[in-house]
Amino acid sequence: MKLGIDEILRLIREEGGKLRGNSITAESEFPKIQELINALAQYLENTCLFGELVLHFPDMAYRILKPVSDWRELMTQALNYSKSFDHILDDKSVEMLGLLNQEINEDQRTDSYVNPYREAAQSTSGENVKTKKKSKTKTKKGPSMTPPKTEL
Repeated sequence: MKLGIDEILRLIREEGGKLRGNSITAESEFPKIQELINALAQYLENTCLFGELVLHFPDMAYRILKPVSDWRELMTQALNYSKSFDHILDDKSVEMLGLLNQEINEDQRTDSYVNPYREAAQSTSGENVKTKKKSKTKTKKGPSMTPPKTEL
């Protein structure tokens, strides 16, 4: 995962530089040069891939990203740039980018935002599951003189 995240950050830096250097924006005309088309595609794909990794493996991703000083600013710029291409991206990708923005920018989180893949979120839901399991009663195996009491 570390190699993947490092490669994603490298590609976003390189392709983002190409796109900014050629003034490619969502409002500008779609690029005709194949190199710029590939740069835009890789930029959007890697931004979405980064989002999937951070949202599904947040604790591991943050441990990997800790030594990288500028990743949060880089990815916030990539998010804002990518979300402007909503005519290219599907609705699920745009929604995921919005969730990623809330995940990496704590000041922009809504009150209802919870990442279920965080270890802290799993530990609280895990306690609820454990209490439910304890409430079940075990029936004794083997023959008995009276039938078991089951109420419907």
